[in-house]
Parts: sequence; structure tokens; C-alpha cells
Amino acid sequence: MNKNIVSVLRIVLFLAIGLVLFWLVIKNQNINEIREKLKHANWWWALLSLVFAFFSNIFRALRWNMLIEPLGYKPKLKNTFGAVMIGYLANLALPRLGEVSRSAVLSGYEKMPVNKVFGTVVVERIIDVATIFFLLFVTVLLEFEKMSAFSNQYVIAPLENKLTVLFTQALLFYLITGVVIVVILLVSWLLWTRLKSSKYYLKLGGMVRGFIDGIKTVGKLKNRNLFLLYTFLIWFLYFLMSYVCFFSFSATSHLGWIAALATMVFGGFGWAAPVQGGFGAFHALVTQTLVLFGIAEDDGLAFAILSHSTQVFGMLTFGLLSLVILPFINKKSPHELP
Repeated sequence: MNKNIVSVLRIVLFLAIGLVLFWLVIKNQNINEIREKLKHANWWWALLSLVFAFFSNIFRALRWNMLIEPLGYKPKLKNTFGAVMIGYLANLALPRLGEVSRSAVLSGYEKMPVNKVFGTVVVERIIDVATIFFLLFVTVLLEFEKMSAFSNQYVIAPLENKLTVLFTQALLFYLITGVVIVVILLVSWLLWTRLKSSKYYLKLGGMVRGFIDGIKTVGKLKNRNLFLLYTFLIWFLYFLMSYVCFFSFSATSHLGWIAALATMVFGGFGWAAPVQGGFGAFHALVTQTLVLFGIAEDDGLAFAILSHSTQVFGMLTFGLLSLVILPFINKKSPHELP
């Protein structure tokens, strides 16, 4: 019961943060005018962006399979893709829940150790983080005057502040607990001598080793060039998702590929914010990015709402379909039953 209450409170907290961010974005905007812009937008371009989103997740599933294969398993693409979509669906409920959810879903259908699968997900997340920071660097180089101050304000400075707070808290923590550490180490050594042969220790050790095995798969790829190609295709399709949505509005239809790249990158940081589905954070970052390219703030917000709504619709649709369909397509046929 207590765990359920904590889970609900976490969801409410993150949702409240997203709503506050969204309110800060729209509070000075003409809501009726934005509604009219969305009403007269060409949503067919948004539908095309959904097609690109679908194929990007196909490539993500293929890339994930490449990380899993060195573990000695060959999961079906339909299960990997479905697990990816269920993970996105879970992230709409609670940030970062998707990584755990898709690991559990795939390991359940493919009968793989969940700790090893989760290790491959961690590798994939690290690769994506490295990619988006590389693209941020490229974006800043291409539009240095526009992007340098903006990226510092919305990405670099928040990270520095967070790291400074963490470092200060860590120092305080170490000073307070420094004396206790010696006692903890002594007690741990005593427990180690008594419990190292117990079944609980062996089970925990096996879980940790499995997780590490999952992380190590990145160094055991059979075809690294194909892995890099899949990574490129994933992010290129993300780029196209931003670019084609420009044509939904006359105010943004003239924007070029650099603006699309910047929108994708900062929109990506919005999605990574600790709120459900990047709600509020995505709108704020995308709107201000488009303002840098000469787009009026209300036009930028209308674009952000259309782009975000389209992606959330896709996540809900594909995620719910995966939840419903995967149990049926994984039913054993009569000749497979024991």
C-alpha cells in the first residue's frame, strides 16, 4: 500500500512540474490565436512525421537486437519493437520507467535474464546521450551566434548547477559519514565472512554479473558498421520528424535543415526532462529555439504543441497496440505445447 502511494505521489509530482512548465510557456500567449493556428495547420505533415517515427523505432529495435545477440540470444524483431513501444508508453506515466519496462517485457517474451537485457538498455541510453551532445556541438558550430548562449542557458548551465549541487552535497555527506565508514566496512567484512556462501549472496552476485555482461555487449558487436548505420538512421529519422512538421504552418515552412536540427536537439533535451513525456519542457525549449530563427513566439508554441501532440499520439497508439498484440502473437501453437 505504501509503495502504491509513493508511486502515485511521484506521478502527480512529475505531472505537476510539467503542468507548471507548460503554464509558464502559455501564460503570456493568446490561446485563441494558437488554437486557430492549430486548427488551420496541415496535419498531414504531422502524420508523415509519425511514419518516420515508426521506422526510427524499427531501426532502434534492430540496433537493440545487435546488443543482445552477443549474450547468446536472438530475440524476434516483433517482440523487440513492441518492448520499445511499451517502454515509451511507460515513460508517459513516469520518467525513466520505460527502460525498466521494456527490459522486463522483452525478457518475459524471449525468456532472457532481465538483468542482462537491462544492461544492454543502459548501453543504448549512453550511446543516445553521447549522440545528442555531439549533435548539440554540431548545431552550435553551425549557428554559433544563435546557439551558443541558448545552449549555455538551457543545457550547459543547468547541468553545471546540478553537478555543483551534487558535488557540494557529496562533500557534506562524506564529512558527516567519514567516521561511520570505518564501522560500516568492519561490519561488512564480518557479514561477508558469514554470508558469502549463502544463496542470497550468490543470487545477488549472479544478477550483478548478468548486468555487467549486458553492458559488455557493446564491445562484442559482430558488425559495428551496421550498428553505426542504425544509429545514424534513428537520428536522421528524428531530424526528418522535425523538418516535415515545419510545413504544417506557413510561418515555419521556410525554415531550413539547420533549424530542424536545432529543433530536434533541444526538443530531445525537452523529452529527457524529468517530467512525463517531456510535457512543458519540450514546449518551452522548442518554442525558444524557433524564436532564435525569427519565428514569433505564438507560432513557435503552436509548432511545439503540434509536434509534441503527434509524438505522444504515436507513443500511445503504438504502445497500447503492442500491449494488446504481443500476448497474442507470442501464444504457442498447438504443436509447440509440451
